[in-house]
Amino acid sequence: MTTLKRKLTEVAVDSFTDYLKEKFENLKQLDLDKDGQRDVDQVMEILTRCGHLTKDALEATDLPSLAGGLEQMVNGAAAAGKAVDAEKLRAAATELARAFKKLAILAHLGIVELKEQQK
Repeated sequence: MTTLKRKLTEVAVDSFTDYLKEKFENLKQLDLDKDGQRDVDQVMEILTRCGHLTKDALEATDLPSLAGGLEQMVNGAAAAGKAVDAEKLRAAATELARAFKKLAILAHLGIVELKEQQK
């Protein structure tokens, strides 16, 4: 029974592979925008152009200057982080959150009170 099962699996895989090959061949012939040029050729042309432009951009990039600039950014971010007292900032943020919550409650109570007075 195992041999039969294995053979059926092989036939199914081969059949599915042939089906996919046929569908891919059909995809290669598509011309969805009806411009007379196959879509696959258009996509390849676009990818090739993008590849050349990317290569040109990388070749024109001054990598040592880029690395130096990135290093300055990292050092600047580290310096900014050291300049802030994280504990005090956390305490201020916590208190600010409490304050906004209390203000929201008071605003809601004020609206309710105003509605009651207008009745």
